[in-house]
Amino acid sequence: METTKKSTFKVLFYLKKNAPKKNGKVAVMCRVTVNGKQFAFSTKLDISATNWDLKYSRVLGKSREAQEVNGKLDKIRLGMKECYSKILKNEGTVSSAKLKNTFLGMESGELTFFKFCEQFIADFEKKVNSGLRVQGTHSRYKTLLKHLPNFALAKYGYSDITFHDLTSEFVENFDYYLRDDLTLNHNTIWLYMINFTTLYRLTMSRKHLAFNPFSEYKNTKKDKDRGYLLRNELEQLVAFNCEK
Repeated sequence: METTKKSTFKVLFYLKKNAPKKNGKVAVMCRVTVNGKQFAFSTKLDISATNWDLKYSRVLGKSREAQEVNGKLDKIRLGMKECYSKILKNEGTVSSAKLKNTFLGMESGELTFFKFCEQFIADFEKKVNSGLRVQGTHSRYKTLLKHLPNFALAKYGYSDITFHDLTSEFVENFDYYLRDDLTLNHNTIWLYMINFTTLYRLTMSRKHLAFNPFSEYKNTKKDKDRGYLLRNELEQLVAFNCEK
C-alpha cells in the first residue's frame, strides 16, 4: 500500500505596497508555502491599502467590491488546496515547485490559454477548408491571437498565460491596449471582443474556466453616419432648378 508524506502547506494573501498603481491602489499577491519553501504570484486584483484586513488577509467591509474581491480570493485559496490534495493523492508528496507549476498551468505539457487558442485556430481552419466557416472570421481570430500575446507580454511580462490569468482586469486592460496603444477604432475593437467572448465561453464549456471574466465588461457597436439626407433636404433637392 502506497503511503503519502504529509507536508506543511499554507496560503497567504498580502499587499504589494512597494509598487502602488497610478490610481493609488496596490496589487493583492498570493504567497504559498510548502515545507518551508515559498512561491508567490499576483492575483490580478487591486485594492486600496486602507481597506485591507491584515489579520485575516481579506478586504474589510461588505461593499460590492469587498465581496467580489474576497470571493475571488476564496476561489484561489480553494483551487490551491484542491491542487495540493490532488498532487498529494497521486504522487504521495508535494513540493513547492510542483504545486506552482501545476496550479499556474505552466508545467510542460499543461494546457495554457494560448495553447488552447492555437488549437482553436487549427480546428477553425479545417472548418474553413471544409466550407463550414468563412475565411474573414478565421483571419480576424488569427489577428486577435496576435494581439493577445503581444498585450500579455507588454502589460504583464508573460509569454503565455493560464486560464487563471483571464480576469475582469485582464479583459478591461486588453480593451485599453487595443484602444490606446494600437489606436484601433471602436467597432474593430467590438468585433475582436466578440471573438474573445467566444473563446472564453468555449473555455468555460470545457471546464477550463470557472468564472466569467467578461461579467463587468460592456461594449456595443456604434452606428456609422451614412450621410443620409433628411426628407426636407430631399424635397429641396428635387425642387432645385439648376440654371445653365
